[in-house]
Amino acid sequence: MKKILYILLMLSLIMSCGTQKNTVTKKEAENKNEVVEEKKNEIKTLKIGDTIKNSKAEITIKKIEFSYDVLPDDTSGFYTHYPAESGNVYIHVDTDVKNIQKQQLGADEIMTVTADYNGGYTYSAEPIPEDSQTGFTYANITAIDPLKTLGVRYLLSVPQEVEETQNPLKLIFEIEGEKYEYTMR
Repeated sequence: MKKILYILLMLSLIMSCGTQKNTVTKKEAENKNEVVEEKKNEIKTLKIGDTIKNSKAEITIKKIEFSYDVLPDDTSGFYTHYPAESGNVYIHVDTDVKNIQKQQLGADEIMTVTADYNGGYTYSAEPIPEDSQTGFTYANITAIDPLKTLGVRYLLSVPQEVEETQNPLKLIFEIEGEKYEYTMR
C-alpha cells in the first residue's frame, strides 16, 4: 500500500513539473511572437533616392511632389497624362521598380501608398506604370519581366487644401507587410 501511495505521489509530482514547463514554453512563444510583431509594426523612414528591397523587387523612390498634371518623361509625340480634377491636386510619387523574381511581377502587386493628412484624413494611391509608346498604361494589365526595371508612378488625388496648408502630411508605403514613412511636412 505504501508503495502504491509513493508511486502515485511521484507521478503527480512529475505531472505537475511537466505542466509547469509547458506554461513556461507557451509564455516564451508568446514573447517571441510579440517581438516579431513589434518588428513588423516598426515603421522605417524613407527619403528621396532610397531603394527598398524585398523578396520581389527593388523599388527606388525618385521623386515625390504635388502636381496638377502628371506627364510622362517623353512628351515629344503622342502621350497620355493625368490632369487633376478641379479643386484637387495629385501627390505624385515617381518610382523605378526592378523585378528580382524569376517570374513576372504585376504592376498592381508592388506596394500600396497612403497619404495621411493632418492626422487622420487618408487617401490611397493608384499605381500608373509607364509605357514607352503611350506615356502611361494600366497597372492591372502590366507586368514587369524578371530582372527588368519599369517606371511606376503612384498618384493620390487629394483636395487642393492639402497642398496649400502647412498641416502635417506623410506618406505610408506598405510592401510585403513592412511599412515605410515619408514625411512631406
